Amino acid sequence: MRMRMAVVAVVAALGLVGCVGLPTSGPVSAGEVEEGVDLGDVEFIAEGPTPGASQEEIVQGFLQAALSPADDFSIARDYLADGAEWDPSAGVTLRSGQPQLTSADQATVEAAVDVVGSVDEHGAFSSVAGEAARRTYVLIEQRGEWRIADAPDGLVLSRYSFERLFDSQTLAWYTEDRAGFVPEVRWFQRTTEALPGSIVDAVLAGPVAWLAPAVWSAADADAERVGDVALDDAVAEVTVSFEQVQESSSVELSMLAMQVQQSMSRLGVTEVVIGIDGVDGYSASSRDAPDTTPPSVDARPIVVADGELTYVGQGAALDVDLGLDLEAADATSLTIREDDGLAVALAAGQVLRLVPGIAPTVLDAGVTVAPSLDRAGWAWWVPDPATQAIVASDGQREVVLGLPDLQGSIRDVEVSRDGARIAIVTETAGGTAAWVAGIVREGGAPVAVAPPQRMPQVTGTPTDVAWASPTSVAVLTTAGDGQQLVLLTVGGATQQLPTPQDAITQLAGGIGGSAVLRARSAVGDLLVLRGTQWQPASGVDDVRLVAVQL
Repeated sequence: MRMRMAVVAVVAALGLVGCVGLPTSGPVSAGEVEEGVDLGDVEFIAEGPTPGASQEEIVQGFLQAALSPADDFSIARDYLADGAEWDPSAGVTLRSGQPQLTSADQATVEAAVDVVGSVDEHGAFSSVAGEAARRTYVLIEQRGEWRIADAPDGLVLSRYSFERLFDSQTLAWYTEDRAGFVPEVRWFQRTTEALPGSIVDAVLAGPVAWLAPAVWSAADADAERVGDVALDDAVAEVTVSFEQVQESSSVELSMLAMQVQQSMSRLGVTEVVIGIDGVDGYSASSRDAPDTTPPSVDARPIVVADGELTYVGQGAALDVDLGLDLEAADATSLTIREDDGLAVALAAGQVLRLVPGIAPTVLDAGVTVAPSLDRAGWAWWVPDPATQAIVASDGQREVVLGLPDLQGSIRDVEVSRDGARIAIVTETAGGTAAWVAGIVREGGAPVAVAPPQRMPQVTGTPTDVAWASPTSVAVLTTAGDGQQLVLLTVGGATQQLPTPQDAITQLAGGIGGSAVLRARSAVGDLLVLRGTQWQPASGVDDVRLVAVQL
């Protein structure tokens, strides 16, 4: 069975695989990062069944035809028997290698697939550690030719093919206090007509299981989309079923509209209007939703240099006195909430809560893992790396939260800026394991850490972890005489990042713009990652500490 491939883009683009891709069960390999490669206009055109094809050839052709989604996979449907039902939108099985076909009997063909990941019907990705699966295809003879009478729903694709047929979008969920949004990466077919509806359906279906306990959605659990999404310039009109308003107010309907608008922002949608099926004249706009503007964070790095805590760059000086000489105290980490100067630091093994104008409070001692701080003012730290637990304190209350299902010893943790997720790296016998878990809160106070989602294995010994963006975590490891830096998008791509010539001793996330990461080098430089290049910041020397900013 052959396949033709019509390439609308430059043919050479097909050779650019690079080191950006969906995570699989294996370790991240080294390589260069290719930027600006857009293969969205590459069209794969499969061939239909040939006369006299065997049962195995029919199944093989059907699997290959899944690379051509045009006209609702019309070519793939040519391999189906009359009346056979098959739903390609039910999900994707990501495979390594080619499916191995065997005939169980004259009417049955089984495909053995090495599964490395899956994408459900709403675009949520999950990695799988080398799982084997068998898919059964039942065939019948129809007009003298073999056709598939029963096929498993969904698609079976290689990672290479998947990344050319699907594109990532970012859904939005409310934080527990409804004051901000928590992003979640999903994958949808690049079909322009179907994409808006797919995004709305995913929002109505709710967040992925590991994140669900930590966020809130304005969508009713039983609400469904009715009809197509109408796009007029930058305005999207959506109709949902009556269940959406049975137990919710007009304010919550506007909040749902805001959720959908945030989730469709990559499509250029600036306003969403949601109406209710069967209720004329009742609608809500995203523009009427309560404000969810996140607190602003200064894009300038905050460092400890020349004995002072200071911004790096032009502009107003950092006006905060933490009541502690961080350099003299031998501080090795600092997280600071800029709007009021609240901070948490690790100094000589002590977890310090630093409030401007008040003497430092020692929260714990004998700690080796750098603590974190969330915007609600809770400090987070690991009292014992070998114990699957984490402690949180707001200075008055202290809670001990279990970390279920982790493997290895904890080496670093960091809470995301939205306060709904925590990134964790552990040292295992096989290298570095990275995890992300939802933080369950009641009235702003953390009450549990949800079962964590494991991300791809990274080689080497863990050194540091940092939220590089709202949807990605950077993991720094040491391997042999060198270092490795990997960017793991939660539910998305894995990317090998370059490391600077001088070793990194501390890692911190950037604040939007082109600066994804910041670091302190072993020689005391402040380094900023821009694109694929680490650049030393000018105007600052002898950097002792780079702060995480909230």
